[in-house]
Amino acid sequence: PFHAEQIQKMGLKGTVATFVTPSSSFSAHVSIPGDHMISNALAGVAVGYALGMKDEEIIRGIEKLVPIAGRNNLIEAEHYTIIDDCYNANPVSMKASIDVLAHTSGRRIAVLGDMGELGAEERELHRSIGKAVAASGIDALFCAGTLAEEYASEAKANPECEVHYKRTREEMTEELLAYVKEGDTVLVKASHFMESPKVVEALTKE
Repeated sequence: PFHAEQIQKMGLKGTVATFVTPSSSFSAHVSIPGDHMISNALAGVAVGYALGMKDEEIIRGIEKLVPIAGRNNLIEAEHYTIIDDCYNANPVSMKASIDVLAHTSGRRIAVLGDMGELGAEERELHRSIGKAVAASGIDALFCAGTLAEEYASEAKANPECEVHYKRTREEMTEELLAYVKEGDTVLVKASHFMESPKVVEALTKE
């Protein structure tokens, strides 16, 4: 019985949706972008309903959602917008973040590092992210790391996407800083061991 309908994506401003419970329906704004955030909000609605909360209380709870540093955190730098999603990375969250980036304005740049702890299928899973980048229509991919080469090889299938691969994060960051310009939207995402917050730090100093 719990579901969301009339979902309106608002790019980096998040999503507005109508949430339906067994006894009511109401509209709420989820400020963090991404389809997965609607699922999270829906789980919150179900819990609130089970606890006997009023619709107004549930709406307030949803609309108070704010991202924490490194988790889909939006940084309005002086010249461009950064989606800081460095906290961690797995194939599902990586694809969700690429989808968020694809719905933004200006040049859309993904800065991706390796995903950790994926076991025997790690190369195939990294290739699947490269394919997602190619299919998303974003403008550029910057990547670094041992496995990130798989992103680059698959993303090149889309000639419209500029692909930049470097072995180290430092070399990639240097190339990225020379590339970004006014009005760009930059997604930064990788597993924690890649130390991607240093990329965000370099971008915010520009």
